[in-house]
Amino acid sequence: MDCLAVLISGNFAFRLCRIFESKGLIFEVVATPCQISKGGCGYCLKFPEAYKDSVIREGLANNIRVLEIYRIIPGTTHNRYERIY
Repeated sequence: MDCLAVLISGNFAFRLCRIFESKGLIFEVVATPCQISKGGCGYCLKFPEAYKDSVIREGLANNIRVLEIYRIIPGTTHNRYERIY
């Protein structure tokens, strides 16, 4: 199952994505869904749930604060999002 990490800004999402790419992991930067967006438009990091702890750890190590992490629950017409961090 995939997750979304909400960060302070889109720039941090791209930076964290590049950090993981340098380690051989390909994650994706996507638009933050309006259901979980706190301040208008933005970008978040999409990654497999198995890497949740790694995302938090790399964020801390690189001064990138992970505000929240949501599990994506696929629906027939809309996805739902469950906060897990």
